[in-house]
Amino acid sequence: MNAATLLTRLYPPAVRERWGEGISHEVSAAGIRSWPDTLAGAARLWLRPGDWPETSTGQTRRVLTVALFALTAATGLLLRSAEPSTTLRADVHHPATSLWLVPLLLGIGLAVPLPPLRGAALRSLTATALRILAAPAVAVVALCLMAWSGAAEHLTGLAAAAAVTYYWLTLGFVALRLCVLVARIATIAHLPTTRRLSTALLYIGTGLALSASQNLLAALRTALRPGSLAEGVALGLLAAAALSTGRDLRRRRA
Repeated sequence: MNAATLLTRLYPPAVRERWGEGISHEVSAAGIRSWPDTLAGAARLWLRPGDWPETSTGQTRRVLTVALFALTAATGLLLRSAEPSTTLRADVHHPATSLWLVPLLLGIGLAVPLPPLRGAALRSLTATALRILAAPAVAVVALCLMAWSGAAEHLTGLAAAAAVTYYWLTLGFVALRLCVLVARIATIAHLPTTRRLSTALLYIGTGLALSASQNLLAALRTALRPGSLAEGVALGLLAAAALSTGRDLRRRRA
């Protein structure tokens, strides 16, 4: 696969299907100097779904539904990668630290595709879910068994590094397969309306913005750690992406 093809694949699916060949040709002709503009163009289009062509009915809603859950998975991995935070924990005894979860969970709930209430469709959906999640489930069980056995606590050197690598590969694999499952469900389920999707993105963006603000304020009040600062900035960027996409989708509906 050449660089032009790889860069073209970064564009939203509808854009690739309509103009992918032209984009790839232009990138190939311009060479490496066009790569930054190509990346920036792909990022801008992902934030402006109102500009996407629709090559099939409901395509924009399907793509955005999967992208929304991919954003949620990325948020989970980001929060897990940082040191345990006292400002973003989910704790009923500390509602202030859990406030950001309220709009986030509301947004996720609004974006969930509703499965068809037909026997054959439900059986097909169940079989698909089992097939997609079987390997991640085995990986998680192996990870839990290793943790419960206490063996991980006594590992050193390369063995410890391998265990940590397996842990993160497992989390990433689970996140990826869950996104694949959402993509498969989106082809047969009742997708959320454009209005629900835009509202879901705005709720999720608000929750991420709250989490970024809480994290950065806590970091400023205490000894500033590069990890906390990077986490706050990353959450802020994810929030900006969700809010921008939600506003553009609302503009399109209007």
